[in-house]
Amino acid sequence: MAVRKKCPWSARVAVTLLWIWTLECGCDTQTEEVELFHSQKQAIQGWKSDPSTEWNTVKLNLGTGSSVPVLQACKSRRRRRFLSPWMERQGARHVLMDIVFALEEELSGQSSPLQVDLVESDTPLTRFQSSVADVELRTTSPFPADLSHLSRYLQRRALDLGSVSHRGFHIAFSYAGTCAVITSVRLYYRRCSETVANLALFVGTGAGSGPQAGSCVKGAVEVSPPVRECGLDGTWGPLQGACTCETGHEVVNDSCRACRMSFYKPANDSEGCRPCPANSRTHREGSERCDCLQGFSRLPTDPRELGCTKPPSAPVNLTAHHYNDSELKVTWDPPHDWGGRKEIMYDVECERKAEAGHHWESCGEDVMFLPNSSGLTNTSVTVLGLKPQWDYRLSLQAWNDVSSLLRMLPPSTATVTIQRWKIAPEVVTVTPDVNVSEHDTASMKPVSHQQSRFSAWLIVGVLFGILLLVAVIPIALCTLGRNYKELRSDQTTELLPRYPVVFYRRPEVVEVVPQQENTVEGAAQLFEEISPQLLDSLKDVLVERNQLTLGKELGKGEFGSVYEGVFTPVGGMDVKVAVKTMRVGMNCRKDLQEFLREAEMMKNFDHENVVRLLGVTLHREPDSPLPIPLVLLPYMKHGDLRRFLIATRYGDIPMFVPHQSLLRFMIDIAAGMDYLGSKGFLHRDLAARNCMLGDDLRVSVADFGLSKKIYSNCYQQKVTIRVPIKWMAIESLSESLYTTKSDVWAFGVTMWEIVSRGRTPYPGVHNHELLDLLLSGHRLKQPEDCDHRLYRVMHSCWDQEPNRRPSFSEVGETLKGLLSELPALEASQEANYINQGLEIAAAAAASLGTQTDDEGRHRNVYLQNPVGAAAAAALREDYEIEDGYLKYTTDLA
Repeated sequence: MAVRKKCPWSARVAVTLLWIWTLECGCDTQTEEVELFHSQKQAIQGWKSDPSTEWNTVKLNLGTGSSVPVLQACKSRRRRRFLSPWMERQGARHVLMDIVFALEEELSGQSSPLQVDLVESDTPLTRFQSSVADVELRTTSPFPADLSHLSRYLQRRALDLGSVSHRGFHIAFSYAGTCAVITSVRLYYRRCSETVANLALFVGTGAGSGPQAGSCVKGAVEVSPPVRECGLDGTWGPLQGACTCETGHEVVNDSCRACRMSFYKPANDSEGCRPCPANSRTHREGSERCDCLQGFSRLPTDPRELGCTKPPSAPVNLTAHHYNDSELKVTWDPPHDWGGRKEIMYDVECERKAEAGHHWESCGEDVMFLPNSSGLTNTSVTVLGLKPQWDYRLSLQAWNDVSSLLRMLPPSTATVTIQRWKIAPEVVTVTPDVNVSEHDTASMKPVSHQQSRFSAWLIVGVLFGILLLVAVIPIALCTLGRNYKELRSDQTTELLPRYPVVFYRRPEVVEVVPQQENTVEGAAQLFEEISPQLLDSLKDVLVERNQLTLGKELGKGEFGSVYEGVFTPVGGMDVKVAVKTMRVGMNCRKDLQEFLREAEMMKNFDHENVVRLLGVTLHREPDSPLPIPLVLLPYMKHGDLRRFLIATRYGDIPMFVPHQSLLRFMIDIAAGMDYLGSKGFLHRDLAARNCMLGDDLRVSVADFGLSKKIYSNCYQQKVTIRVPIKWMAIESLSESLYTTKSDVWAFGVTMWEIVSRGRTPYPGVHNHELLDLLLSGHRLKQPEDCDHRLYRVMHSCWDQEPNRRPSFSEVGETLKGLLSELPALEASQEANYINQGLEIAAAAAASLGTQTDDEGRHRNVYLQNPVGAAAAAALREDYEIEDGYLKYTTDLA
């Protein structure tokens, strides 16, 4: 047996008093109590008495209505000891006791104390050991010899028996008085429960165990070793040391959570995850950095929040002015796009071509630049040492600090050609093309010095021409005034992109739709045989033909073409519009009147996700017995949704459209279709190509009925038309039957298009094979990177039974629920980000133009939008293989 070092009496009394105060005030100490022994639950067996039988167990009625066993020592007045069996201390560091007892009054008036002792040992003791008592219990109310009212004299005490360090211990009672009764003994210890504080985990341990080392939670690292002490009262003390979340993780409810996609955390600190800056993204969760998108980069010295930048675009308005035969002043304006950086420099390169030469070569040291030819920060340079008999080409490149990191990108260069001159030529015309062909240069040359001998003949020719013009001009003016009085010059000019870029090809010539003399009839004349009531109803949207000027063709479809146009209201500002012509289906005046009735219904459409009807007019052509309807629609510069998605997939729009934006596109379309359904309209050609992307990135449903005969509830096609096979429901393919639920089927296919970012549905499946495939249960496969819950939504739209398909309102609410579970994005920031990508891709729009295949089938269903070479090739490939339409005939007469 080890000799125990007794705890000072004052310290143990203080701990006991603290424990009693805690119990009485009911404070929440967040401690645990572990019971080692309880006499009311465990029989007192194996306890030893010295002398033998001096301590025994009897049953007494303590006022509870039944007798309970109690321990007593009442046979003699000598010292009697009672020793418990050996108990393993388990996790105890400090043993506590609750005891209920009573002592008999002494005849002498002096009471003997009941002594309690904690005897430590690593093994069980076989005999009593003499030791100093840990606690002496005395009573202020001893009981008389009669035990019938013993319950009145019972005393309850909470004892601190001190700390333990051996494997186990015994409890010993000793009494030398008349009689002692013990009704309850409970042994236990307090324990600090397992806890996490400031990302440090501490396992449960016995009270009074001293300082304990903790461990950092998953995803956290040590700043300094975490240490905490478990006090005698079973509560944890202050934390020393610290843990912090490692890179790519943030604090969430006392744990470290990996940063989500498109978020990062660069250091081991307590800050949260940050959204990726502009033009960057992550490739996994838990990222410590965001990688730049293709075409962007960052310098090692750039702050993280700056994001990724790119080289600037080419300088604009590059112009050369002659001062004399050998000196030239070159000026320019800064690029429209600085690439996201504040610094910009310019380099000038000079090439020359001798009079008899055919190749460009470096100008060499003969030509000088003031102040310099490289690293320029201003927007002008003076060129010295030029020779009038040579052609020169100056290339001006804009660059910034990241240009050297992105050498694979084409340089941001503008070029001006200075052709050989004689004395003091006028301002030289700028050619913004990097690759100026020999043919273009030759065609732009002025009269050379060698041609001066023909000057006399030239003067004679000029005089003769002037006389001829004097005679011809009056006649020409009259003729032009009669034939073109509708078409003003400011309306036929090609509309340039809003964001200036350098095009590397000749500008396209605007194709103007011819307008015959007999198209100037007034609206009243063209509508004279229409019902007066219908004409009166259409007066709000009816416009005069001479208020509309048609420009270039933007697209060609099955039912007609779409033109760029300018609408000039009476006394108002010119409005840029899209004009849709209806060239088929008008076989008689009844068809025209039916078309106008549909327009009458559509003029009341007012929904943010449905393209509005701006106006209707008629156009007379000589070879047509009926006037052709012209429909005025809003002009949407971003074009159709499918081209936008393909452009982002192929990188022509250098950006990544997040899933939140894709879901918003779907929600917009569902809202527009739900509105059309409430008005009794069937679409019958819903697809991504017929959904337009507005300036605010709101999607609006287009082509919703003016080109087709639609009815309020159910429609059965009876004539030969072209139909979108791969977007049609089973009942539409098999029975030519159309309902709102067949539009829901098409919406499911449109959702698939959006998630797959513009891919053609059912790749490799021919139109004539599709019906059998659908009847066999085949459906579009889940696109890559598509959430399984979203796929279930689109799959529900393809149920073979129309009544089991959801409504547009139900689909819209489901999609809103999926969107609410994703991280919130600021709509304005997201719109700015996408618009920046569209602006960057604006140059590619001009090079694509309107696309049609050899059979005249339309590719650009509505308006052109920014799509570069890669995306254009993808569109071309899709349409050349299969555009999803088929001539479809059903004879149901």
